[in-house]
Amino acid sequence: MYSLMKKAIIFTTVLALAAIGAPKPLTVWIMPNGASPQEKLEERLNIFTKQTGIPTKVKVLDWGEAWNRICQALSTGEDAPDLVQLGTTWVPYFASRKEIKVLNPWLKDIDPSRFVPISWSTAHIFGDTTIYSLPWFIDIRPMLANKKLMKQHGITKEDLSTYDGFKAAIEKVNASGTIQDDGTSVFGYAFPGKSDWNIPHNFAPWIWSNGGAFIKQDDQGKWHASILNKETLLGISLYLDFALDSLVQPKALQENTTQIVQQFNNSELAFIVSTAEIVMQTRMHGNEGGLSNARIGSDSISVIPIPKGSAGSISFVGGSNLAIPAKNNRKEAKDLLLFLMSDEHLDAYTRHIGFLPTSKKVLDTWSSDPEYKELVNMLATGRAYVSIPEWGELEQQFVSMFSSVWEAVEIRSLYSPDKLYDIFKEYTLKIDEKLNYTTKNLMTLEEFNSVWASFKKTSQPDVSQGEVKAEESEKANNFKMAPIIFVIMVILGFAFNFRRKSKK
Repeated sequence: MYSLMKKAIIFTTVLALAAIGAPKPLTVWIMPNGASPQEKLEERLNIFTKQTGIPTKVKVLDWGEAWNRICQALSTGEDAPDLVQLGTTWVPYFASRKEIKVLNPWLKDIDPSRFVPISWSTAHIFGDTTIYSLPWFIDIRPMLANKKLMKQHGITKEDLSTYDGFKAAIEKVNASGTIQDDGTSVFGYAFPGKSDWNIPHNFAPWIWSNGGAFIKQDDQGKWHASILNKETLLGISLYLDFALDSLVQPKALQENTTQIVQQFNNSELAFIVSTAEIVMQTRMHGNEGGLSNARIGSDSISVIPIPKGSAGSISFVGGSNLAIPAKNNRKEAKDLLLFLMSDEHLDAYTRHIGFLPTSKKVLDTWSSDPEYKELVNMLATGRAYVSIPEWGELEQQFVSMFSSVWEAVEIRSLYSPDKLYDIFKEYTLKIDEKLNYTTKNLMTLEEFNSVWASFKKTSQPDVSQGEVKAEESEKANNFKMAPIIFVIMVILGFAFNFRRKSKK
């Protein structure tokens, strides 16, 4: 008995000493990126552990809780990770609060020239050269098209290169009355409305491609709202017209991104504007979180640039970066960051989750694939939100503004340009206040109505004018025929009464 107790004490002591000498795990906080992101990242981290002997741990935060959890951890330093994923628009906020580590001392090891310029621009605050994060993956949002439906309806990529061509393609699909085997109707296009978390992202390509902006700088370099700007209003108007012209089903405006994407994956929609991860997912089996066994997997996807506007074709570009909390003093955190930023590991991880890698060299290898070549080409003209500390709060203002816009559009009988003006004016003042800017030369209601009306005149194709003339001609003919019809009715009435009396 004594011998067993002695052995147990020795064993426990050895375990305790081993625990004391064992390195503490490096923790990484991420969000649910693409298909099974945790498992794929853990595969990469296992390689790091084998090379260094340092264990790692991955924690996945839901996007809904991530902001609050990260804010708490970075501000207090309590239970903070060693590496943390940050949405690109979050970086300037935490950087301005000095809550993420400055990486400039390691720039020689990092080599900024490796990264795509638009991605590198998110690593710091606008106008500042201090680097606070490293670009991990890119979220670019092109138009995605169902290849089978395009072929079925005789639609080409060239047809979709302009706004009018895109609208004509939507009308073509809608008018065909195509029905799936399960009785589901097929429509040309859909996007979510006020219930979505991506509302500003959804408006962005139409605004930017037509020369507009969410915010811009004045002559003194001060940022201010650019909502009541003719180019911005044109982009908004063109996007609203998909709903106002009944090209998009009203029920879609009650749905969110996940629901719309599911409809596209089920081949119920010919086109959507969405994240490029879907392209990679069509090449992965459902067991891996992919879509190869879904309808869109067999129909196949074509990547299409956003229809050109006056400023070209500009896609929304977002993504995520990796940062080290400012209160973290473990030198191994830097080693882990550089490990995940190597071309080998960027390639392996992004290939699985479906987002684009941030390395130029890796992107060159991806460009051998025709669909990914389109995506890489779009990066040259794509645009990200301005990297300023206030953007996080401003984005929430834009979410509220566009939600109000969709509410104003939903019930057509209650829709009016005056209501839209009130919304745009209200949020112009709110956003300027957030930016500590004194609003100047605010567009008046009369000016707005004039500008808004001009869009309706110029955006309507000649066919619509012909239809109006045809309708007017039909009304005139009907008016001319009215007396004749009246006389015929009188004669028929007289004949009917005469016949009835004769029977008596």
